Amino acid sequence: MAGPNRKTVRGAIAAALLVLAAAVCRIVGRSEHMLFVLGLVRSGIYIGLFTAWGVSVRRRIVQVQARRYLAAIAALMVFWLAVRTAKYSFAEDPDTARGLWYLYYAPMLFIPLLSVFAAMSLGRPEGYSLRRWTALLYIPTAALLLLVLTNDAHQLVFSFPAGAEAWTDHSYGYAPAYFLVAGWEVVCALTAFVVMAVRCRVPRSRKRLWLPLLPLAAALVYGALYVSGAVSRGSLVYLVAGDLTVTLCLLITAAYEAFIQCGLIQSNTHYGELFRVSTVRAQITDGDYSVLLSSDAAQSVPQSAMRRTETAPVLLAGGARPSGAPIRDGHVLWTEDVAELLDVLEQLRDAQEQLEDDNSLLIAEYALKARQTHAEEQNRLYNVIQQRTRRQIGLLAELTDEFESSADETRRRKLLCRMLVIGAYLKRRSNLIFLAGRTPILDPRELELAFRESMDNLELCGLSCGFRMELTRPLPAEQIAEMYDFFEDVTERSIDSASAVLTVIGETESGACLSLSVDAAADLSVPVRENAAAERDEDGEWRLVLRVGGGV
Repeated sequence: MAGPNRKTVRGAIAAALLVLAAAVCRIVGRSEHMLFVLGLVRSGIYIGLFTAWGVSVRRRIVQVQARRYLAAIAALMVFWLAVRTAKYSFAEDPDTARGLWYLYYAPMLFIPLLSVFAAMSLGRPEGYSLRRWTALLYIPTAALLLLVLTNDAHQLVFSFPAGAEAWTDHSYGYAPAYFLVAGWEVVCALTAFVVMAVRCRVPRSRKRLWLPLLPLAAALVYGALYVSGAVSRGSLVYLVAGDLTVTLCLLITAAYEAFIQCGLIQSNTHYGELFRVSTVRAQITDGDYSVLLSSDAAQSVPQSAMRRTETAPVLLAGGARPSGAPIRDGHVLWTEDVAELLDVLEQLRDAQEQLEDDNSLLIAEYALKARQTHAEEQNRLYNVIQQRTRRQIGLLAELTDEFESSADETRRRKLLCRMLVIGAYLKRRSNLIFLAGRTPILDPRELELAFRESMDNLELCGLSCGFRMELTRPLPAEQIAEMYDFFEDVTERSIDSASAVLTVIGETESGACLSLSVDAAADLSVPVRENAAAERDEDGEWRLVLRVGGGV
């Protein structure tokens, strides 16, 4: 496959041959009968040449804004040639020809200005836009162009002899404003060259600045000779470069192409060489997977493996993994060495298996520990229940023995009633202990359920019971247990002689309050304590009050 350098040489040779053919047309076309036809052929060659160069610029230049300005310069050169062709081949009226001649200065003024903008865009990111103030440079350029286009009204740019029947480009002089126009063109051209040289980022390219400087200097010298009248019919310069438009357009194109080739304007040429010497293990193939370009580091991949990369990367022996992607008219393939990665994956698999074994062992140990902890907690709670209800358990055992040995039905009924009350207490007191093991704060609903079950059993024993719950906020578990224990103690002491029990659980400013009204003959006075009190009214009814600390 031919490299980019060969393509550049072939393109330069083709352009030179076209220019030579156009020059032949110019020499041969001086005869009257060949002037028109060969003139059009010559113009067509140059228009096609500069159009092709503009298209190539759009494909080669990397920076978006610089690419647009260079393409606009190519378009202005094509416009210039089209106007020149219309002037010399189609315009018969002197005024029309003169107007077309004035239009030359549209590309002559704007090509240097756009060159400045293109130079300022170099070295910038792809999406970069010029500062807004640069648009002000259009104002003097447009003003000078307007000055040229309206020259017939003031003759400040070109002057014509008085009394001439027609003003033409064969008899004119340069007025003062012409030198403003020419000076602006020279200033913009030199500014563009300096900015490009300063912004160049390609190493050692400044040593090759002479390459674009040659056509730029030639353009300036040619312009000076043309203004001075040295380029006149019959002179050697006229024979070689008598066409101002073509000569300047060729020199401008040569200067920009030199800028591109020496690296002052970044382009996407020489990518083939860069691809070959890169460290990326990649290859570019055609549609049939025949290798067209390969990097030096690329590994040979069988065509069968190449085709399989269309669906997924392929793992080859030794840890090579080629991958592929479609490109225009072919495919690109790159190979990764994943041998170390495969070793790491193997180590990770071994580590994963070891971790899974360790994890299974830890899960089993955790489950065993959880069962042991649960059993220990259950045993602890059973011990707490046994300690807190030891007296009631012992009492229940005594009552059971007496119940089995007694033959008196009345006595057996009383014993059974006491056994029911104590059984309900044991059940509910154990439940409160289990709940307290889970959370230190209990809902008052638990206390209400305990009291109601105990009172249901008291009613089975013939007592008239009443209960009212006015407590709404949660309480510490030990306070709820204290109220229930107090109630049980009063119940056990009064059950044989009591006929009615009224229980009210309410709230106070400092906590909760348990109030018991018991109609019983037994002595229900309580041991001396700060939070409990008992008194008996004139009717023999006991009123007992227990106050516990503040709730949450």
